[in-house]
Amino acid sequence: MAEKEPRFYKNIARQKMAYARHVLRGSSGLNALLIMEGKISGFKARGRPRRVWTDDLKDWTELRNYSELKRTAEDMTIWNALASQPST
Repeated sequence: MAEKEPRFYKNIARQKMAYARHVLRGSSGLNALLIMEGKISGFKARGRPRRVWTDDLKDWTELRNYSELKRTAEDMTIWNALASQPST
């Protein structure tokens, strides 16, 4: 059972990366992009900041910031190379 867990996590990471490219390119519509960028109005919760999906993407792709992540998502060959081998 322990042997399947790393493959399971890598599969989830690969699927998240594929969906992230779809959202970052704007193919899924404006609402999904606004949610991913965190531009929804409301109040800020107190306490420790929650882990955000873009933090996972930056860790897996080893890119430094959101603008690099968004620019890389526009180039399909580079993004697919990053998505096929996420560093989990």
